[in-house]
Amino acid sequence: MKNNIERTAVGMLSALAHYMESLVALRDFTRAIRCYEDNQKDLDTSDDPVAAKILYHAAKAYDASAQYNVALRLARMAQTILSRYGDVQELAETFVVIGEILRNMGELKEAERSFRDAESIFRRNDCQEGECRVLNLLAGLYYRQADYKNALSVLMDAIGLARKLNDQKKLAFMMGNIGRIYTFVGDFSEAEKHLKINIELSLKLNQTEEVARAYLALAYVYIQQSAFEQAEEALLNGQRYLADGGPLRDTIICQTYWAELKYKTGEIDVARDILQKVLREAKKNAMNATMLSRIMRHLAEVEIRAHKYQSAQRFAARAMVLLENSDNKIELGALLKIKAILADVAGKHEEARHLFIMALDIFGETGVRFEKAETLVIAGKSEAFSMRQRLTYLLRAEEFYHRNNITARLDEIEHLVTRMNLIPAHDMSILDMSDEQDAKNTEFITSHPDIIQFMKQLPAIGKSDLPVLLTGETGVGKGQMARYFHSITRPDKPFVVVSCASIPETLLESELFGYRKGAFTGAEQDKIGLFASANGGVLFLDEIGDMPLSLQAKLLGVLETRKMIPIGSTEEIELDVRLVAATNKNLEQLVESGKFRRDLYYRISGISFHIPALRTRKEDIPLLLEHFLKQSSLHATGKLPAALIHQFVDYDWPGNVRELHSKIKRLEVMANYVKDTDDIVEHARSLFAVKETQQSKSLFDRVKQFEYQLITEALLASGGNKSKAARLLGIHEATVRTKLKQFGISH
Repeated sequence: MKNNIERTAVGMLSALAHYMESLVALRDFTRAIRCYEDNQKDLDTSDDPVAAKILYHAAKAYDASAQYNVALRLARMAQTILSRYGDVQELAETFVVIGEILRNMGELKEAERSFRDAESIFRRNDCQEGECRVLNLLAGLYYRQADYKNALSVLMDAIGLARKLNDQKKLAFMMGNIGRIYTFVGDFSEAEKHLKINIELSLKLNQTEEVARAYLALAYVYIQQSAFEQAEEALLNGQRYLADGGPLRDTIICQTYWAELKYKTGEIDVARDILQKVLREAKKNAMNATMLSRIMRHLAEVEIRAHKYQSAQRFAARAMVLLENSDNKIELGALLKIKAILADVAGKHEEARHLFIMALDIFGETGVRFEKAETLVIAGKSEAFSMRQRLTYLLRAEEFYHRNNITARLDEIEHLVTRMNLIPAHDMSILDMSDEQDAKNTEFITSHPDIIQFMKQLPAIGKSDLPVLLTGETGVGKGQMARYFHSITRPDKPFVVVSCASIPETLLESELFGYRKGAFTGAEQDKIGLFASANGGVLFLDEIGDMPLSLQAKLLGVLETRKMIPIGSTEEIELDVRLVAATNKNLEQLVESGKFRRDLYYRISGISFHIPALRTRKEDIPLLLEHFLKQSSLHATGKLPAALIHQFVDYDWPGNVRELHSKIKRLEVMANYVKDTDDIVEHARSLFAVKETQQSKSLFDRVKQFEYQLITEALLASGGNKSKAARLLGIHEATVRTKLKQFGISH
């Protein structure tokens, strides 16, 4: 009789366990909790492993209902029961639930310990599926803490297991997560590669939501690279896979990316409309505070670009309030950058400096390098810092853009890094290079026969009215050649430069041709356009390949008639302007693809010259080295060692003359902290470290080769203060001192 009763009790427990499991699987957490509470008295005093299973499912139900303390108590009870039976898989599953509950409670270190316990038990039971699953959870935990190195490490282990299991769904999911991690740490080529694998696998599995998310993540990568056409294509693909009723969160993310793409390509009003609509939708559906804050932060970005600073300030303040209880450091850093810009615009330089440093500290701590580079560029243009600090910031940003081959951003900071012609952080569209310092720096240094032959022809060319087109890679000296042309043809007349890539499309026409008061909303007074400003002199249109098609026709008309009409006027202005255009793109290919007008191409390419890359004219390197050294503080230290000159000549110079100038400036930084010229030779080796392929060197090993430069630049930016240098780098002061000792830097 007793045995029959016991068997009946066990059977009832088993039935209850199956019932609880089905309720949790159906996400009917309310009924699952009620079921547990109806049987609580018997379950809380039982030590049966089946009772542990019921407690396990009850803990999951309470966790899903955000009743974390109850959930944790029940999971711990299940753990106690199961521990008596050794390292069984049920115990591992219980540790997984405990880890999830602790994670949701914000107890991240304890959660990590539970996940590690689960992983260990799964491994001892040779349960590769469980081990793979818990490694994914660990990666998510590290990701949440911005510990991308550990997140990447455990994901790589998980991928190995997923391949053994031939679990394509897990593999696709993890490839996407790896791509997102590489995005955050600024390794865009690896990010693109893994996200494309994610798309390919997810398409085969017909996982449309995962395909959509991968396309959105890929679009974000392209936006950060300023590859806007590719970003648009990826967003359209993501939108297509979301069309069948994807999650609202993904739809909002998609629209936010569209807005970012629009304001970064100059469509300010379109971006504002998208974000305002998205904000209403997010509020209506009670999206979380981080999502709302992100939308408001983008609205602040839009208003800054529209020079509506009060409106930007309101959005930034509202976003900051929403972030008060959030642990999203990346979003906080981006918002601090916005507030720093606004403080700088208002002339509050002390506040701006403090906010910039806080933002850089956060990005340094989290390892989000593309956001850090963006902040470094803006800080590098801010009058809140000294000239030397600004130079240091710009050099650090330039290094990141070089590593990722983001030519659009390199073009944006080219003049800032090489000439230190800094402009306000809120207005980076126009670089006027007609100042007195540039007038003295007009020589084009070369011994290359083709370049010399072209330069000999320039006086005769200057007597005609034909435009000059200069082509070549970024940094070869197209701008310097234009300056030289001006110096020998119209040296006493204006020399005006405009970058077609950095001025938003909505502003480019008004900047080029000017406008009359009242021509459009915000036109409160007449504005002289750049063509008129350059009248009698030379107008240099840099990156003409990025000029919008809508303006190419108007430019053609001006070149043919030599007259222009400002916006809102009917009066023609006679022009006497020599035009020099430059591009690093293949205009013939752009013509064939319909992105550049054929008639304009023929009009500007009558006199064209391709400036060779520096690696193909090694004979120019010693000349350029001597020229830049004369402009630096190193010139006073005497003749540089031959070993150092050999390092310059042997290097391939992917960044061309601009990179050479940048490295000279870095040598200036080094010279402040090394003991003698022999030390300069030794430490300069880090400037010419062989760039290994993505496959042969890990992400984190590649970062190490820049460690020396970052330490010395941080010391320069902080005026030699080790504590401030540590704060700028986001590391402890003791680490800075240790590194200084390792590098042999005396300070």
